[in-house]
Amino acid sequence: DGVDFGGLCVLGTFSQHTVVSEYSVIPIPKDLPFDVACLVGCGVPTGWGSAVHAAGVQVGQTAVIFGAGGVGMNAVQGAAMSGANRVVVVDPVEFKRDKALEFGATHVFATAREATDFVIEATWGELADHAIITVGSLHDEVIHDAINIVGKSGQVTITAVGNGSIKEHPGALIGFQRRIQGAIFGGCNPLHDVPRLVSMYQNGKLKLDELITNRYSMAQVNEGYQDMLDGKNIRGIITIDH
Repeated sequence: DGVDFGGLCVLGTFSQHTVVSEYSVIPIPKDLPFDVACLVGCGVPTGWGSAVHAAGVQVGQTAVIFGAGGVGMNAVQGAAMSGANRVVVVDPVEFKRDKALEFGATHVFATAREATDFVIEATWGELADHAIITVGSLHDEVIHDAINIVGKSGQVTITAVGNGSIKEHPGALIGFQRRIQGAIFGGCNPLHDVPRLVSMYQNGKLKLDELITNRYSMAQVNEGYQDMLDGKNIRGIITIDH
């Protein structure tokens, strides 16, 4: 009816047609399926980059990922590709824990307490080098758990968004020289990292097809969102018929 609609983050979604800035567009190979390509628009680089760029996981380190959904599963891939000796996943959903092992996790746990007990034993009390928070909704408890699972000079990378706040005693940060790093888009540069991730996928080094749990039509969009909230999907794809 002649009313303008804005696009979140200068993009348009759930629309058959949209007008976007040339700065929001990246060419992709002609043989790359759209249902795979759409994954590298946000979730994959955000998760992968959270481990590779924002956290800077290095060979031989221990990384703990809180939340193994569409973003966290790619943090698992990124940490594994970076050569982490231990890639520990914390997620209450058994399906996601099982899938995480296929994406490079070495150990999976349902609770932070279980993961912390394991990390203490496995590292002889040194604790983890990195904790990466990619849960669906950020909250105080997960921030507390992440801070306390990293050891001296350890880093907590917060990618998840929500209403969480940092209520830790300063001594827990000062005495251990722990760092808290926020991350948006995983610290990736889209013009560089999106083609890089696509190339890695084409060479069999990055799992993308395996991220897709279910596909939905536009009429099933509410079902797709409910499945996401119910923990049934790693990634749900909405297909648009032209």
